[in-house]
Order: sequence, then C-alpha cells, then structure tokens
Amino acid sequence: MLEESQDSPRFKGFWANPIHRQWVADGSLIMTTLIWGATFVVVKDIVARVDAVALVAVRFLMAAALMAVAVAPRLRRMTPRLAGAGVLVGLALFIGYAFQTMGLQYTSASKAGFITGLSVVLVPILSTIILRRPPEPAAIVGVACATVGLALLTLKLGGGPLFEIGDLLVLVGAVAFGLHIVAVGKFAPMFDVPLLVTVQLATVSVAAFVVLGVRVLGLGQHVAMPVSVRDLGGVAFLAVFGTTMAFFIQNVAQRFTSPTHVAIVFATEPVFAGLFGWLLLGERLTAVQQVGAALILAGMLASEVEFPRKRPGDGRDVGRQP
Repeated sequence: MLEESQDSPRFKGFWANPIHRQWVADGSLIMTTLIWGATFVVVKDIVARVDAVALVAVRFLMAAALMAVAVAPRLRRMTPRLAGAGVLVGLALFIGYAFQTMGLQYTSASKAGFITGLSVVLVPILSTIILRRPPEPAAIVGVACATVGLALLTLKLGGGPLFEIGDLLVLVGAVAFGLHIVAVGKFAPMFDVPLLVTVQLATVSVAAFVVLGVRVLGLGQHVAMPVSVRDLGGVAFLAVFGTTMAFFIQNVAQRFTSPTHVAIVFATEPVFAGLFGWLLLGERLTAVQQVGAALILAGMLASEVEFPRKRPGDGRDVGRQP
C-alpha cells in the first residue's frame, strides 16, 4: 500500500511541487524544535548530578550507535570527502552542545533557550562569510533587535556582574549552532544524509570523550557519569529523540530549504524552551526579561523577512537552492 501510494501520480505530483516540499520540511523542522525545547528541561535536570561533557559524550555515543546500525548497509558509500565534511559539521555541533550544556549548570532553562535562539540571527551573517550570501537590510535590523533583547534578557543592572557565566557559555554555544546550520546547508545537498549524520554524531562523541580523557587522566579531575536509572533514561530520551531523530530530520530538510529559512523555523525553539521551563520547572522571566525575549524573537523574524533573494536576470530563488 505504501509503495503504491508513493508511486501514484498524485503523490509524485505533490512531491514535485517545491512549495509542497517546503511545507513538509517546515513541519518536520517545527517538530524538531518542539523536541529540542523539551530537552532543555531534561538536560537541566541531569546536569545537576552529571558532568556536562560526560552527558554530551554518552548522549552522542548512544545516538551514533543507533545511526551506525541503521546505515550499516550504506557504509560502502563512505568517501574521504563525506567523512571530512561530517567531521567539520560535527565539531561545530560539539562546541555548541558542550558550551550549552555547561552553561545550563549556571543559568535557567528558559534563558538558555532564548540565548541559544540568538544563533538564528547569526545565520545570515555566517552565510555571508561562508556561503557568500550577503544579508538583506532586514537581517541587519534583526541583529540589532536581537542584540538589545539579549542585553535585556541577561544583563544585571543592579550592581552585580553584567553577565552570568552561564549566559556567556550558552552564547558561545549559540554561535557554534549558527555555524552548524550553515554547514549543514552547505554539505547536506552534496552527500548521503544518513552517513553525514552518522559522522556528525560520532565526531561529537569522540571529541567529548577526548576532553574527558584529558580532564581525568591529565588533570586528575573526577567526572560524574550518568549511571543511575533516572539519568540513563534521560540520556536515552536525549539520544533517541533530541539527537538521532532531530538531526536526521534537520539534515534531510536542509536538502529542500536554505539555512536562513531553517533559521526562522528554529526561532520557535526558545519559545518551546520557555514554555517547558514554565510548565515543568516553574521558572519565570521578569518583565524586563520578557521584553528582551520578545525582542530576540522579533529580531529572528525580522532577519529573515527579505530572504530568499533572486539572482538578477534569471528569476531563480537563491535562498532555496539546494
């Protein structure tokens, strides 16, 4: 039945329409951001007992193992170029998760979610540098709005430190996540997506275990690993839904849309993070922080208003080129 429906003229006609493919990609990415919004709460709970880098290492080891089993028949298609691209994308992802997870130890899930959301404002800038796609004026306005919003959300104006250490750590992760979105946009259309995702996840895990090895063997530090049933269950949720499924969906979807369009869809992630932080952790943002969060969202939306652009003379849509 499924094969017949996929081979039917009606199905092929639907999928041949780029607008329909965009709808499917957007719906899939929104589901991904919903999952990621929920993971902020799960991570916040686990890092109270488990070392942040250890959590990243085990989470991505589980996810890489799941993907490796799934793509075993395709491993013969692996090439040095594919592996190199996967490692580069994976390193950006590792930096993002390592700093975000460490930051969650010192800031709230809601604030971490909103600061991480700033990465979508950075995507047009990074696309200019890496993909040579300069931002529209609306993107510049978006960056300004989001910067002001970030200040209102994280600055302490009562005589304390300007930034909490957790806010700064999460912000570094946001830059790395922006790089990851742009890199996936560049490489996903070029290579076998399941293999590319597998290399990404394995790279994150290997990098995290290397850092753990240096800390334990070189510096003599004690590292709390996830060993309880509660923590392993949380890590399994993160590995299956927040990692394997989410990044596979993102990589597939970015074959049909641009990094900047992915960015605007990902603008919903901090909204979900704040929602779950309120529902499950009882976290609250002050009135000033709420204004800052709103400005970040407004900046993320404004930065995408004039994308995609058309090439002069040929009428083609640059932003949606694979």
